[in-house]
Amino acid sequence: MTVEITFKRKRYVSEAQEVIKELKTSGFRVGKDTLTSTQIRNLLASTTPLYDVARTQRSESYDDRISATRINAVYQSGRNQAVKKLVISSKMLIILEIITREKDLKTKREYILRFCKYMEALVAYFKFYEGQD
Repeated sequence: MTVEITFKRKRYVSEAQEVIKELKTSGFRVGKDTLTSTQIRNLLASTTPLYDVARTQRSESYDDRISATRINAVYQSGRNQAVKKLVISSKMLIILEIITREKDLKTKREYILRFCKYMEALVAYFKFYEGQD
């Protein structure tokens, strides 16, 4: 089953829940790798500088922060297949690409803040559905 991710304002929290529920069906495992709270929190932590810049300033430097977040997600995915499954299922890289391509700074800022909240929702639902520490 694949979760449809629209990343709409009224849907992103329930979409995060569906992603985590889908991962739970395999016990948060892919092969020998298991998704842990630490790994998913590391992905969330990489969004902190992005969130901070979007909250405090309107800047064209968003793209540098977005790129750093993308690089971290790709790196973590390469280290652990369960993390890779999360990144793919959540459409994290696709969403970041959409944000990067947005030309209107106000809309880009809104998307960044929504993405950061989406990441928080993924972590929250992971804990709710008893993901491993």
